[in-house]
Formats: sequence, structure tokens, C-alpha cells
Amino acid sequence: MTMRISVILAPDVAAEDELTGRSCVVIDVLRATTSMIAALDAGATAIYPVAEAEDAWALRAQLGDSLLLGGERGGLKINGFDLGNSPREYTSEAVGNTMLAMTTTNGTAAMLAAARAGASPIFIASLRNAPATARRLLREGRDAVLYCAGTNGRVSLDDIIAAGAIASVCEESRSRATLTDTGKLALAAYRLASRDVAAALTATIHGRRLVEIGFEGDIRYAAAVGASQTVAQFDGLMVRVAGHLLR
Repeated sequence: MTMRISVILAPDVAAEDELTGRSCVVIDVLRATTSMIAALDAGATAIYPVAEAEDAWALRAQLGDSLLLGGERGGLKINGFDLGNSPREYTSEAVGNTMLAMTTTNGTAAMLAAARAGASPIFIASLRNAPATARRLLREGRDAVLYCAGTNGRVSLDDIIAAGAIASVCEESRSRATLTDTGKLALAAYRLASRDVAAALTATIHGRRLVEIGFEGDIRYAAAVGASQTVAQFDGLMVRVAGHLLR
């Protein structure tokens, strides 16, 4: 049976019935999901996405001081947190063999919304692990929704480009996957951006904001399509490296 790949372009245009019972991939390229993949690649064992800074502090009080806190508001590290939202901070020295709680303006909210809507399984993707995530979706063989976290509820082109990178791999397997109109739109955006992904991300509203506050290096890091082979899964509580398929 052929699977369908669709894209939710931003949270404000999300319909709950698009997510319920479907595979879902949450995408926030600049920068939450890129940072989470960086953390897992660096050896972090689990990440708790939470809505607010207060939730992260409460989780630390429950689990102990070994829980690291990461996240941002306005693109900048939250006061008192161990880490911000720059993926380059999430090194093996900083987060290896640790657990984290993370809260960001857009990405963690989208993850929690997908879980509330009943999506299952939920994967976490960036451009760096887009091909690996696409291959996992093809192995799953179920209809999938690529959920772009957007910016404050609005469309964010950087996320759509990453959705297109996933759609590109799925589209190459024509007998196994078909793209809806939103999937085709994301694919077209990625094909245009693929000439120079870093430049395309920098030209977005979110990209320009990161340049303004001194995080241009994060854009180059995020633009490395296929640099990670990690498939990350959110079970409604924690993000961890996905296990093998259960059949």
C-alpha cells in the first residue's frame, strides 16, 4: 500500500484530525530540533521537551541537579539555564551521558501539541537527519505528517525546506510514497534551497534574526543535510534515539 506524505506548514493551520493516529515528524530547524539531534549525537540519553521554563525547573527539582536545562526565549539562553538553543553548545563534553529538559519558543510547543493530538509515532527531525528520518518513515510504511513548528504560529520557510528534504527522499521511492499538495510545495522549496542551503536559511526571517543576535554559525551547522544518521523519537515524555521497528 502506498503511503501519503503531507505537510502542516505551521501550527496555526494544523488540524487535529491530520495528526491523530498518523506518523508525525516535528521540525524546527532554527533551532530546537537541530539542537536536540546534536545532543543525541553527542551522547545525551534523553531529552524532556517542556512548555515553559518553570516546567524545566520543576523537573530538575524532581529528578535532581544532574538534569541539564536548555532552551531559549527570543533566541537567547534563559537566565539560569545550563545551555541555550545553539546546537553547537550540545557537545559530548557538555551533554554526553546526561538527560536534559528543553523549552523553546516554537519547537517544544509543536512536539507537545503533536502528542496531545494523538500522533504516533512522533519523530524529531532537522535537515541534518532528514534523510535518515525519511528512510525510517518508508520502513514504517504508514501515512505521515511533517509538522513544521513555524514561528509564533506562522509559516517559517526554514522548516518547510527541511520538510522538503524528507519529502525528497520519500518521493524517490515512487511506488511506496506519494506527496500531497503540501508535500509537493515543500519539495519545491527544498529543491530551490538545495543550491545553497545555508544561504537559503540565512535569507529567512528566522535566519536573519539569528544573524542579528550573533548565531550565524548555527545556520551553517543546521544546513548540513544528512550529516546525522540519528532517528529521534518522542514518546510523549522524552525524546530518545529511536529503537528498531517492532513487527
